[in-house]
Amino acid sequence: MAGVLRTSGRRAAGAALGAFLCAATVGAVALAQSGGAPGAPCDDGARAASLYSEGVSAAREGRWQEAYSAYLEAWKLKQHYQIAANLARAELKLGKHRDAAEHISFFLREAEGVSEADRALARQMLDEARARVATLTLAVSRAGATVLVDGAAVGTSPLGREVYVEPGARRIEARIEGERPAQASLALAPGASQEVELRFAERAAAEAAIPPRPRAPLRRPAAAPEHGASGPNMALVAAGGAATGLAAGTAVVLTVLADRSARSGSNAAVPGADSCYASGPGAPDHRRCLEVHEHRTEAARLHNISRGVFVAAGALGAATLGYALYGALRSDSGPAVTAVPVALGPGAGVSLSARW
Repeated sequence: MAGVLRTSGRRAAGAALGAFLCAATVGAVALAQSGGAPGAPCDDGARAASLYSEGVSAAREGRWQEAYSAYLEAWKLKQHYQIAANLARAELKLGKHRDAAEHISFFLREAEGVSEADRALARQMLDEARARVATLTLAVSRAGATVLVDGAAVGTSPLGREVYVEPGARRIEARIEGERPAQASLALAPGASQEVELRFAERAAAEAAIPPRPRAPLRRPAAAPEHGASGPNMALVAAGGAATGLAAGTAVVLTVLADRSARSGSNAAVPGADSCYASGPGAPDHRRCLEVHEHRTEAARLHNISRGVFVAAGALGAATLGYALYGALRSDSGPAVTAVPVALGPGAGVSLSARW
């Protein structure tokens, strides 16, 4: 087979490697083999073999742009190491050093049954391409992340291969859905080789590794007890005590007035007052007896009213006391209510005191 590969400063080496790279007839047959029933894969293989042959013919005549176009179309149909090697050769001729480095690296990884001499010549081509580009070794802290260079995806972590980029300022990213990207910005010179670590935030990694803890169910606050359930209503107790005191005070005042009226109709105040009610001769003075009668009638009426008010005060006081004691018994700790009997003039009463 005639060799047609030419690389700068390596004419003899290029001719030797060309014997492998430009084996148009043998390569076309190898690419077209697919086995099985006719269909799209077989058609793609046949089309790739045809384009590959066109590229070889153009390369022999030095028409490198046409050779590159044919090889590239064949590569899109079938990623075969033989196509990769010839495509890289055309890319070197056209100054596409980054693409050439990618494709000759593919050849070195995937080629089978290739002599060590041909591998050595392919490595020389790779060295020529790498001298014009920058080489990155990327380490990503998380597997399954999409790795991008200047926004263009170059693979998924872990890559397991070197990445070739154009010299200059470059932005490297690793992205995982739902997390902040890991990023690095670099300024690279031609021929530079650099290791880059892309590390996701530790917090995000820890959260991904540890399942979220279940939240404790919310506890509703205990319902407030109904009014009076924890003890008597103290406003009601106070009102009852005040009403009882007022009634008792009124009864005392009425009793004092009744006593005053009774004294006004007595013998001490009106001499001979008792004779107004005597029978027999010597009728008393009518006017004097009328005055005595009015005082004594008034005294009797006020005494009757005061007794009624005393009874009402006692009933109200008893009801208030009973309510307070009943509420206190229903609660664990309630107000202490003390009832003390008191003497109010000619009557009697009850004094209520409470503490809370």
